[in-house]
Amino acid sequence: MMVAAVAMAAISAYGSIKEGQDKKNYYNQLAAQTRVETERKAIQYEFQGNQILQRTNAANAAAIAKAFSGGVSAFDGSAQLVQQITNQRGGKEFTFALSGADSARRNGLIQASLYEGAGVTAERTGYFNAAGKLGSAAMSASSAGGAPSTPAPVTDYSTPYPS
Repeated sequence: MMVAAVAMAAISAYGSIKEGQDKKNYYNQLAAQTRVETERKAIQYEFQGNQILQRTNAANAAAIAKAFSGGVSAFDGSAQLVQQITNQRGGKEFTFALSGADSARRNGLIQASLYEGAGVTAERTGYFNAAGKLGSAAMSASSAGGAPSTPAPVTDYSTPYPS
């Protein structure tokens, strides 16, 4: 009977280890998924930045063409001022887009690290649970084969028998 109990404890301990390892794998998959999703977001921000640069360049080209078609130098005076303002606004928007990409990547790394940490903790918990189950089984096995827990009755021979 005791052998069966110890065997069941060993199987239960293995189950705890396996559960911890499975949870770690699950969290590692979540971390990988998070990395992919955040990289996709970062690429979207970078794409926005490229679109901003294209619009800025198109606006500058239009300002240059309009100035030259009006017979004015496109790189002096008010035509230059229009280009400078367009560049400033476009540059700010471009910087915001790149900042968004950087932020997405950083947040993804943080979240992925949290998932990986949770996986390590889950695996460690599985091992500790297994150790606890094996220790409990060992304690049960050692107490089952030992001396009885109630002491034998003691007879007091120090008092004389009545005659």
